[in-house]
Amino acid sequence: MKNIYLIGGMMGVGKTTTCRILKNKLPNCVFLDGDWCWDMHPFQVTPKIKKMVMENICFLLNQFIRCSAYENIIFCWVMHE
Repeated sequence: MKNIYLIGGMMGVGKTTTCRILKNKLPNCVFLDGDWCWDMHPFQVTPKIKKMVMENICFLLNQFIRCSAYENIIFCWVMHE
């Protein structure tokens, strides 16, 4: 069985720190941060880039969901929906 932990909140509240601590406490765990898919220069938010980032996030999450080596998936991001 997979456990997926969605850690949301505003910027600067400690999501990443919380996720890193949780990752070290849970067995067979992976930590994914949605911000990694937005780490670009120059930073741009256009409809095409937003679509690409969302597809990349979904792809990464689905790959780890399918992977039998990990039972715990931690995902953090400033989730507005």
